[in-house]
Amino acid sequence: MVSLWLVPSSEDAEQFMTIMIPPNSTSNNLSPLSYPRFHPHVTLASIPSTFSLERIRAALPIALKPLRIVFESLVIGDHYYRSVYLAIQLTEELQELHRAFHKAIGVKATTPAFPHCSMAYIANADAGERPKFVDDLRASGRVRDGLCEGVRGRNVSLKVVAEEDTWMSEWEAKEVWVVDCSGQVEGWKVLDKIPLRG
Repeated sequence: MVSLWLVPSSEDAEQFMTIMIPPNSTSNNLSPLSYPRFHPHVTLASIPSTFSLERIRAALPIALKPLRIVFESLVIGDHYYRSVYLAIQLTEELQELHRAFHKAIGVKATTPAFPHCSMAYIANADAGERPKFVDDLRASGRVRDGLCEGVRGRNVSLKVVAEEDTWMSEWEAKEVWVVDCSGQVEGWKVLDKIPLRG
């Protein structure tokens, strides 16, 4: 299986990854599948690995601009790949890109909870860690719910630099990555990086 990811700039990714680390030390008895490291992303599509990179690139709009990724809410999920995630505001731009890519590539859209940005993958055997991860983030003062200027509806901000008052309530998708998601998470391979310039 190959996935297309919308990813932030390297600077935003580096800051965001600080919030993906459990705030408090976790039990040593966790499954080795819990808390792998992975790059921040919003999955645009998952398609069979038989598609060539040329065909994937051709299915993306030519003048694709950077996309605003606004954090709507922090969610505790019930699936490994949606263990703890940020629900992302479904803008017209995201919705249209999702629809247009699947139509162009000829694959039915099956993107659970689209759009979302995972913060942790936690094995089902360790499901109790999922609410603990969120509780610990909130207890450490790194989650703030409320309205954000220029954002419609609800949203959430994350304190991405614990020692400073640096908050993130959104990031801009700067690239589309094509990722081979075979096997365990830390073995996933980036096959292509497509810049979003408009």
